Amino acid sequence: MKATYLLALAAAAALAACSETPAEKTAEQLEEAAEQSDPAAAAVLENRAEQVLEQNSTAPAQGAMQAAGNAQIGAGNSAPAAPESRQAKPHAPGDPVPPPKLDTGG
Repeated sequence: MKATYLLALAAAAALAACSETPAEKTAEQLEEAAEQSDPAAAAVLENRAEQVLEQNSTAPAQGAMQAAGNAQIGAGNSAPAAPESRQAKPHAPGDPVPPPKLDTGG
């Protein structure tokens, strides 16, 4: 009987240790993202993590990554622009098959 009681107590303690609220888990994830971000984005993510914990709600986390990205761009830390992509020319009646290769300049 005593062993069963101890086993039940240990199981309850293990469950209590593992049970993290959704708000706590979300705040933790935002803080982890902040650690990997530049200072402007990190400030936004940390602020949202605090709001999540204060309100005990995951609602403040909605759009946090977008807001952090906007803060990063506003701070002048944007990534270099991707080169402009070129679309393929549609095949028209009378065009040679296969179409001629274009000189890509490379």
